Amino acid sequence: MNENIHHCILGNFSLKDAFDLMDIFFEAEYLSVSTVEEHDHWLIEILDNKSIENERISVLLKNYRYSILKCEKIPSVDWLKKCFENFKPIIVGDFYIFGNHLRNTPIPVDKIGIEITAATAFGTGEHPTTNRCLMACQTFFDARRHKASLDLGSGSGILSIALAKLGCRHVTACDNDPEAVRVTRNNVITNKVSHRVEVFRNELHEFSRKNYDFVIANILSEPLVTMAQHVLNCLAPNGLLVLSGFTSHDKSVINKYLSLGLRLKYIYNYHEWTTAVFESQF
Repeated sequence: MNENIHHCILGNFSLKDAFDLMDIFFEAEYLSVSTVEEHDHWLIEILDNKSIENERISVLLKNYRYSILKCEKIPSVDWLKKCFENFKPIIVGDFYIFGNHLRNTPIPVDKIGIEITAATAFGTGEHPTTNRCLMACQTFFDARRHKASLDLGSGSGILSIALAKLGCRHVTACDNDPEAVRVTRNNVITNKVSHRVEVFRNELHEFSRKNYDFVIANILSEPLVTMAQHVLNCLAPNGLLVLSGFTSHDKSVINKYLSLGLRLKYIYNYHEWTTAVFESQF
């Protein structure tokens, strides 16, 4: 059956608001939600198989300033195929991130290939926090020094895979979301690094029972602060800690970890988000 699809474009948002609104619209169970940068602002694009009502939009966006740029009916197409077509390879430093629809396409000889398909867990390399975490892995991870790594809040598993492909012999990937754990396991297998990556569901700070030379956590500001002591407990002497998932104006995470005696080694401020690299001095 050739049913109509309803299409709506909203603007103009900051990067942070755009990604926050994607979560809001996903929770409202629209068929598809995406965001794209246009000049100095970001747009939200919504697809649904029923009419997208202005009244419902206004309720969802009651705390945001916005404008409706387009709202129309369009003929239905294979949106999964279209999504794959729009998911072009992403290059972050030495990493070449691609979807499974490009599996048979050659990877540039000077790049490290990571196959990640946009799905139900966070982390395809597009978000500024994932982008800078990948750069931090490339820049600060040292396979000679860092024998065991932890990816806390693994999402899609992209950072665990990156660390394994950079030469880490043992990576522990954990998340409290069972769907993220499932996706991480699948992506680890797809990328042929399951012999180096252990994946488990973390519920009660189980990650803190071991010590790691290199720890990376791309989650949110609040859990980074509340779990700070547990994170510190799992960091080996002279280990490196990479934290991300908080906006550049939020100083709570950096201040908390400085108060625990860590040394701030480097800061990435990128598109209104911060990624901080700490070093243990214990």
